Parts: sequence; structure tokens; C-alpha cells
Amino acid sequence: MSKDPIKVGPIRVGVAEDHPIARRGLIQLFESTDDIVVMGEAVDGETAIGLADSASGEPDVILIDVRMPGIDGIEATRRLAVLHPDVGVVILTAYDDPPSVTEALRAGAKAFVLKSAEGEEILETVRMVARGHVVFDSSVWSALAQEGEDEANGVQLSPREREVLLLLSRGLGNREIGEELGVSIETVKTHIERLYKRLGVTSRTDAVAKSLRAGIIE
Repeated sequence: MSKDPIKVGPIRVGVAEDHPIARRGLIQLFESTDDIVVMGEAVDGETAIGLADSASGEPDVILIDVRMPGIDGIEATRRLAVLHPDVGVVILTAYDDPPSVTEALRAGAKAFVLKSAEGEEILETVRMVARGHVVFDSSVWSALAQEGEDEANGVQLSPREREVLLLLSRGLGNREIGEELGVSIETVKTHIERLYKRLGVTSRTDAVAKSLRAGIIE
């Protein structure tokens, strides 16, 4: 029976928000808890990416405003997904805009929250992402999966590739997948790269969505 990856110690969070009041409000929210610590803050997309390069190690979760100066939140998410795949990105948005949400998911975000959300909802989303969950409305998954149905049809995967794909669908990072399968992180990365090529995708989210829609995994 599968179980959530165990998070030892406090959840390390980075906050990327260009509006000072909103950023301070989020930081105060996290500082009011016993299980979340803020390890850094950013005011634009470039410094948001830099939060994952901290000398003290990667954060578990980074909250990123979808509209940021310079590199926007979607592009920052896309780059983090490539450079730091074990960092869970939560997109912050002022509007419930389905196209933007779908784009964020495709870029590699693990969740999105409205800026108008209650504090407890934001905290619970961060906690779920830190445990390896992907938190999106089912309608978003359906829309994304529909787009990739044709591309995934007829794809043949090896038993090991299917195992990796199933673990990706559970939201596990490279380290957790390696532990589950008893292989190195580098081996996991190799399997994921092959999956991308076979499925014609560039992100974990696309790989899972297309595979679900085509019936490759359930």
C-alpha cells in the first residue's frame, strides 16, 4: 500500500511575490506555524529561481506569483522544474483563470492558490505539496489530458518505465522514486528523460496527464 513521502523537520518555504504587503502577509502566515519556516523571499522571477540555489539547500516549496517582473511566474516554474525538480512550486494568482492554471500545471507547478484564499487553505496546500501531492482541480487535469490524448496513443513503455510513471503520478520526486525502486537518482533521471522522449512531452505533468488519458496508467 502506497504512502506519502515522510517529511522530516520543518517545511522549508520560499516566497516570491513582488507586492510588499502581500509578501509580508504570506511570510507572517508561515511564521505563525510550528512546522513551516521561511528560508527566503524574492521580488521577481529571476530571484525566485535563485531561492532554490541557496547555500543552505533547496526549499521544499516555493510560492510564486504568476505575474512577476522580468521572468513571470510560469517561466520561473518551468525553469525550476528542470533545474530543481524536487522543489514543489505553488502558483499564486489573483484570479481563477483556467487557461493560466492549466499553463502553470503544464510548466510543472504542483498546486495553485488564490491570493484571496483563507490562510488555512494556503497552509494546507503547502503541507500537501511538501508531502509530494499535486493539488489541482480535476477539471484542470481533464483539460490537460484531453490535449495530449492523441500523442500518447500507441506508446510502448518498458515495465520499469511504467513503474517510474506510476510513481510520478503519485507526485514523488526523484529522490523518493529512487528509494522506492532501489536505484540512484541519476538512474531515475535517465528513465524520466526516456519517458519524455517516448511520450513527446517536456514535463512530469504532461507525461502523467497524457498517460492517464491514453490508459497507459490508471
